[in-house]
Amino acid sequence: MSLLFAYCAGVIDSDGTIGVKRNTYSMRVVGDSVQPTYSERVCVKQVEPQAVRLLKRLFGGSFYLGKPQVANGRPLWVWQVTDLRAAACLRALLPFLRIKRRQAENCLRLREVKEESKRARVAPGRGHAGAARRPAKLGTRMERFYVRAKQLNVVGRRKDAK
Repeated sequence: MSLLFAYCAGVIDSDGTIGVKRNTYSMRVVGDSVQPTYSERVCVKQVEPQAVRLLKRLFGGSFYLGKPQVANGRPLWVWQVTDLRAAACLRALLPFLRIKRRQAENCLRLREVKEESKRARVAPGRGHAGAARRPAKLGTRMERFYVRAKQLNVVGRRKDAK
């Protein structure tokens, strides 16, 4: 299995994205929330389906043929996994990641804070999630992981880089 994980890590290192998605839809549109939600996300897009099909088989998530990214480009096969499945994928692949290791560690730290938030929000014996609002300090920590993910995934050379 470690050989498969090493291969998958190489695919993600070369053609993947590891990041954090911040969702404010419930705040902006629905109006039933005062805090954004945060999701760990791993995604791979490739012209050929073999590697993304393997990732889907190993880690679940979604697998589909997406639109071309550029004019006159070819459609891309897309695999994406989020939240708990993304964290499980990253835990399995972390020892093999070389290029996107920091992004994976950032997502795994976000997962730890999300678990802490779940424990803080759910009163023992009540049996349902979301019983209380997320503590503000945990929301602030989640936002830091989101900002860090954006920094780690900057494409191209920044003006302040030397």
